[in-house]
Amino acid sequence: MQEKGIPREKILKMLDDRLGIDMTYSSGKILGSMCTIPHDFALEVNSKYSYKNLGDPGLFPGTMEIEQELVRNLGNFFGGDKIIGNIVSGGTEANIIALSLAKKLKPEVLKPEIVCSANAHMSFYKGADLLGIKVQKVILTENYVPDINEFASKINNNTIALIGIAGTTSLGLVEPITEIAKLSEPEHIFMHVDAAFGGFVLPFMEELGYNYPKYDFRIPTVDSLTADPHKMGLGIIPSGGFLIREQSINLSGKFGFSIPYLAGGDFRHLTLTGTRPGGSIIAFWALMKHLGREGFRNMVKECWENTLYLEKRINEIDGIVNVCKPEINIIGLRASENITKSIHIIDENLRKLGWALGVFENLNLARIVLMPHIKRHHLEEFSLDLEKVVKKIRLER
Repeated sequence: MQEKGIPREKILKMLDDRLGIDMTYSSGKILGSMCTIPHDFALEVNSKYSYKNLGDPGLFPGTMEIEQELVRNLGNFFGGDKIIGNIVSGGTEANIIALSLAKKLKPEVLKPEIVCSANAHMSFYKGADLLGIKVQKVILTENYVPDINEFASKINNNTIALIGIAGTTSLGLVEPITEIAKLSEPEHIFMHVDAAFGGFVLPFMEELGYNYPKYDFRIPTVDSLTADPHKMGLGIIPSGGFLIREQSINLSGKFGFSIPYLAGGDFRHLTLTGTRPGGSIIAFWALMKHLGREGFRNMVKECWENTLYLEKRINEIDGIVNVCKPEINIIGLRASENITKSIHIIDENLRKLGWALGVFENLNLARIVLMPHIKRHHLEEFSLDLEKVVKKIRLER
């Protein structure tokens, strides 16, 4: 740290220079990310209330009430009643909280295990590593969803939780959550749904006339659910949602952590983080009021129309195939074997042209997420570049 301060204008210029190498969402070239530019109203509200700290909720009772109201509203949004929880740092924290609660609900299990498909997000492996839990991974069918019979075969006396995914990380598919939830019934195994991405897409797709199997609290045996405002909710980065049925846990007992020394008084916390930004929570509450269902539905509709457009363009390019029919605004693409057996070759050439996709080496596919920052002209440019890349690789073979 230098002795004397530097003028603001000079620092801002320094930052512009330093950060000029970062990619931007507005360029339209970030195609593989599940995040996007937060809504300008959310940014405005967050800026105004960024000092609010829900790590000490007694100091900010109004902010705490807004969070509780937001959680109740989201619980109703996902078909639940008497839903509690928190807005947390993201899907990773939410999923780890779910695993922690599942483990505490089964203290008699000395070698706890969870069962999830090969689609499961890395956060479940992080949580399992931290909590001393074994992950029983279920293979995928040719349709990229878990085989329900194998799912059932993985359940044993050590199973503390079953995981279903509504909007898989690689392809945006909805797993057979109703069938998975039925497997939880006989032994009252904790049932968690990871809808980190799909949570703010699927309900609006349903309103647009598309049908999906049930994936949320409409299923009576679903105990908890993750849904991230910072993805398709256009919320502040980072912000995630952890929702749980009140009847599934007892906050006055062994769940959560009591922090008696807080200036605002003693409160029991479910979250992993201590200090929690209240501004992002207030911002999402305000954004939901501002956009309403219509605003979110129109945003999802535009993303879906772009998905269908890109699907069509990919089908027109000889040498590239869509991995499967998209269910929401995510597309997986793969090269035909007569072009290359490795998706990395396609990805490396596209990166040289400035495009950033997400690569899933285990599935040999590249993911494109049609987020709100992706516009039609971006997809037109990408399609032309993709066609050029395929032709280049074909000539080099």
